[in-house]
Amino acid sequence: MEIGVTIYPHFVTKDKTLASVLADVKIKNYDFVSIFPHTLGLIMNGVVIEKKLKTIETTLRGVGIDYIIRMPTSVNLRDHIYYTRHFRVARAIADVAIKLGAKVIVMQSGRTGRLDLEIEAIQQLADMVAPFNIKIALENTFSVKDTLYVVDNVERENVGFALDVAHAFLSAQGDGDKLLEDVKLGTDKTVILMIHDNFGKLFPQVEPEDALAYGVGDLHLLPGEGGIPFGKVLKLFGDVPLLLKVKDPEKFAKVPTKQGLIELLTSL
Repeated sequence: MEIGVTIYPHFVTKDKTLASVLADVKIKNYDFVSIFPHTLGLIMNGVVIEKKLKTIETTLRGVGIDYIIRMPTSVNLRDHIYYTRHFRVARAIADVAIKLGAKVIVMQSGRTGRLDLEIEAIQQLADMVAPFNIKIALENTFSVKDTLYVVDNVERENVGFALDVAHAFLSAQGDGDKLLEDVKLGTDKTVILMIHDNFGKLFPQVEPEDALAYGVGDLHLLPGEGGIPFGKVLKLFGDVPLLLKVKDPEKFAKVPTKQGLIELLTSL
């Protein structure tokens, strides 16, 4: 089982370099990381900054860990007003993936806007990266059905589903049975399975600093700290890569080893 860890932008600081963060992950025997190229200074105004590519590539290869690419969460290819700007950034990310030799690009599906624009844009991006054996994995912002509709209508062999279990749990409003029903819809198309925990509550809407106290929203907790039945979810899949998404730096520092995480997930 391949398992990766998301390197969120705020994990890399003046005191903690990218190389150091990557080394910490590798020591715990994880197989790959997910990185955000635009936060590493590789993209400016929708253009790839070529001179910085080599430094990042050297760091990644120096540590000796595989990596996948993450698009900015702000990318919304359904936004007909600012579509050109969104697509320009998305295309730059695809270009970075090609030049860094990454094999997977993860992007969130849009929330609102024109679905036809998003489908057409993803088709163009898929055709751009296909010759380099790169897959695009479309992540469910919340609804599994909505994202699968896009994947089905893009109709490209190298476009699949990035199933975020925690987002699906929120969409199911904390109903474990409904979660499993939704997950089953996407098992055959899942390229990568994203794992983090929450309590399945969307309301009431509270201030960010109050969210944990209320147990509301997309909390990005370690598995076992919320209410997601990961053991049951994993039984629905074969050999699919997992990606751990924990945003809090303190929790990230306490992430168990790969084997420890496997044991934890299967026990829930």
